[in-house]
Amino acid sequence: MVRFKCSIKSCQIKAESFVAPLMSAAINFVYPPTCLFCHQGVVNPVGHDFCESCLSKLKPVHVLECPRCGAPVGPYTDLTRGCGQCRRETFAFDEVIRLGVYDGQMRLALLRAKASGGGIMARGLADVLVNEKRAKFEEPGFDLVVPIPEHWTRRLLHPHYAAETISRQIARKLKVRWSRKILLKTRRTPKQATSPTLLRRQQQQGSFAVSRSRQISGKTILLVDDILTTGSTSHAAANTLKNAGAAHVIVAVIAVSPLRKI
Repeated sequence: MVRFKCSIKSCQIKAESFVAPLMSAAINFVYPPTCLFCHQGVVNPVGHDFCESCLSKLKPVHVLECPRCGAPVGPYTDLTRGCGQCRRETFAFDEVIRLGVYDGQMRLALLRAKASGGGIMARGLADVLVNEKRAKFEEPGFDLVVPIPEHWTRRLLHPHYAAETISRQIARKLKVRWSRKILLKTRRTPKQATSPTLLRRQQQQGSFAVSRSRQISGKTILLVDDILTTGSTSHAAANTLKNAGAAHVIVAVIAVSPLRKI
């Protein structure tokens, strides 16, 4: 009887693995896939929603990057204590995993991802990030994926929040638990993009809180945002997580600013 049940389950798995590609092919035939960026037809898409031309512009141009802050660096840069941009900075997070630099087509794609109705673009960029940096994501063995939160008053006006959508998609791809309720934004702060560099860290101090510290005690947390500019927001959030017991906090972003003054 046990053998019979196991054989039925095996047949079900084989049937699902056979039917799924047929269903996908049928859907693509009726609704041909198009690039999320240029809206041209995508020929033989392989795990992404961008055409080869647009995808090549979203992928990292700079092969070498600082593991501490994500900045592009030259081949002979000493990265023992970070690069020239972050060596004198104190960061609570341990590392940055990023896809590209916030300029050109990447900048336009992220602006679309951040806009109202940008969920599809945000998920597409998250897929590319995981596909390109999968080895880096698999090394630490993350216990939890957490987005940089937004204050509830901003969420009332802007229900779509790119960091949340990106983080959820990354968690889904990595098959890691995701939560937006553990890290909270307790104080509304000015938009970082419009604030002078020297004020950014001051503005973010004390603006985050952890609601469920038992769930992160001794854990390795993947903290996700869309863009890293000075690192002030990620530093404050990571500091809050570590003070609540997190063992390691690694930041993942789609892009880092090319002109960071940190």
